[in-house]
Amino acid sequence: MTTGPAEIFDLGYRGYEGERTSRWRRRLAIWRDGVRISLGLGRSAGAKFASWLLIGLALVPMVVLVVFAAFLSPAEEAAEDFELPSYADYYEWAHVPLILFAAVVAPLLLCPDRRDGVLALYAARPITPTDYVGSRWSAFLTVSATAAWLPVAVLFTWNALDARSTGSWLADNWDVIPRSLAAAAAVAIPLTTLSLLAASFAKRRAYAAVATLAVLLVGSAVGGIAEEDFEGSVADILSLASLSQVSVDTVKWIFSDEIERPRAGWVSGLWLTGVTIVLAAWLLQRTRQLVRE
Repeated sequence: MTTGPAEIFDLGYRGYEGERTSRWRRRLAIWRDGVRISLGLGRSAGAKFASWLLIGLALVPMVVLVVFAAFLSPAEEAAEDFELPSYADYYEWAHVPLILFAAVVAPLLLCPDRRDGVLALYAARPITPTDYVGSRWSAFLTVSATAAWLPVAVLFTWNALDARSTGSWLADNWDVIPRSLAAAAAVAIPLTTLSLLAASFAKRRAYAAVATLAVLLVGSAVGGIAEEDFEGSVADILSLASLSQVSVDTVKWIFSDEIERPRAGWVSGLWLTGVTIVLAAWLLQRTRQLVRE
């Protein structure tokens, strides 16, 4: 039996000769992509509209109030009758569009990856589940916390410019800056964690959005019923089911505003922190399961 001469074909395969990036660069790439998704950048007009509309609903009313106050400031009598909301009071309004923003937009960071089955591809590279979900979580938190902080920044800037002595006013009110950052975190961190956890159980954004809103609405209903129909420690414990109200109470405690509830503000802050840690641990465990599927 004879065989012909052997032939070697050069198919042109070449090894990777590009830059070998660090683990932090890979995390940064996932974070950057998450920020773009959250803002609707590089996506359809509808995606941009949903993101910017909800962010605008949190910010624009404060801008309108400040502009209105600026027009009234020359007329002293009219200005005395018009009072801007406090930093904490404004969160009672801004919290609503921020909830909708988290419920509608945050699932876009996880649901498409689940639906398209690309989580395993992330894991095929030196990216751990913690790297992936941490980068996605940080990306949405960056956008949501900024959206929560901007209205306070606008009000703070106006108050400083409207003061008789801007320097003296800043010296007396410098603590508003760290308080505002803490308040934005108290609003954004629980919403980010809850919405991404809901997204980890759904491949469709609509299902994740409904689940997030259901948890918040049912909790608010339970908390409202507890305050109206129960008294004492039972009412205080059940009212903690309303995460949205607990978040607002935490913000008021941060700004040292009066809280219209018998429980201390630090209790709301401690409860919110504990719930968020549990949700974050669940989200990490759930992401590890998804990668192994």
